[in-house]
Amino acid sequence: MSKPMAYEPKQGQKFQILVKASTDKAYEHGDYAVDGIEKINVIANYRQTYGQGYSFKIIPLPKKYWKK
Repeated sequence: MSKPMAYEPKQGQKFQILVKASTDKAYEHGDYAVDGIEKINVIANYRQTYGQGYSFKIIPLPKKYWKK
């Protein structure tokens, strides 16, 4: 998979969350998550906020970004 347009990993983050509307062709940066629990919570909040018609993709970031 190629890098998303807004790929700028931050130290201390394990996941990047991407968002795509049904009318878009590519995923865009949504947010970052520190761990699996935060990842689930962020996705749940986005689903509630955006509603139907949006899809989400999670990219695990390289281990060099995991520790602060």
